[in-house]
Amino acid sequence: MPETITASFAGIDPLSAVTHPDPYPYYRELAATRPFFREPRLGLWVAAGPREVAAVLAHPDCRVRPPAQPVPPALAGTAAGDLFGRLVRMNDGAAHAPLKALLMPMLAAVDPDVAVQHAAAMAQVLDAGETSHAAMPAASVNRWLFALPAVSVAAVLGLPMASDRGTAVEVAQQVAAFAAAQSPLADTDTVRAGAEAARWLGTWVASSLANSEATDGPLPALQRAAQAAGIEAQAVAANIIGLLVQACEATAGLAGNTLLLLGRNPSAGGMPLQGVVARVAQDDPPVQNTRRFLAADTELCRHVVNAGDTVLVLLAAASTSGLADDARAWTFGHGRHACPGDRLAQALAAATVSALCARGADPAALARAFRYRPSLNARIPHFL
Repeated sequence: MPETITASFAGIDPLSAVTHPDPYPYYRELAATRPFFREPRLGLWVAAGPREVAAVLAHPDCRVRPPAQPVPPALAGTAAGDLFGRLVRMNDGAAHAPLKALLMPMLAAVDPDVAVQHAAAMAQVLDAGETSHAAMPAASVNRWLFALPAVSVAAVLGLPMASDRGTAVEVAQQVAAFAAAQSPLADTDTVRAGAEAARWLGTWVASSLANSEATDGPLPALQRAAQAAGIEAQAVAANIIGLLVQACEATAGLAGNTLLLLGRNPSAGGMPLQGVVARVAQDDPPVQNTRRFLAADTELCRHVVNAGDTVLVLLAAASTSGLADDARAWTFGHGRHACPGDRLAQALAAATVSALCARGADPAALARAFRYRPSLNARIPHFL
């Protein structure tokens, strides 16, 4: 790195930045002075500037998984690996395009206001097992951050969540377990729990889909369209689980970071909550980076890159650089793997924050005692 970056930001690198107390000055300097560079210590190319991030995410040779490694090695041969391998967001190529073409408009068509109504109903369901406190304990806040968005998405889709707290809690726990197993930091026990969760979720979703004609959500139409397109039921079920996982982690981070902003800046409490969440999505995003893997030798951002190389795409740097005329929340991605559920995620994050504050969560107190969960890509606070 140049002398200026090394001197100003000693002890921080593109991976440790995810859980650094304030990585944004570092990100801005990278975006301004080294928008695309090779980081030899990490063995990665790094894209930090908005144009460079867009170029990598749009490049046909930049794949979402290494071509020779469609499933993370720790998950290979497990139920979690089988499920992971069916996720359209973790695959490129024609084989997964038909299902993706059904899932993306389904998500984009979800009315955020309807999602908020489902979240309010699911908050009432989760309430049934909570002990009353004048102020909501941090441990309860942490559980709700992960649970409420996941079960709300399940309810939006039409999975059987309406009034059964036991099912809601179990679903939330299993989704969190499967999500945790996908992390490169996962240990053997976490991977084993993730495999068990994948089996449980697969059985539950398959059973729910078998009875989905009675639901009001979009699943029956999705199933009919998938069947007409010759898409196997297992792929549909796997990707429904994938949507719950995305809601669990990314929305937990978005809601948690919104609580931090409200706790640190009391004046933000006077803004519409949806606007606060949108600001957090850009300024303190939950998904800080993603990776792309080169499938062929090519030129990328005026550099020669080789098949097998990895690019770390700093979404948070692009989002907070201040360099682009079209400043936006890059945390939702760009190009063929962009998240179509950005409006849904922001609506559910706002609904989660609203539900927590209504139950006595105190953003100022939470902001005084927290750490970030260990992660190489997600910025999710854990309140103490």
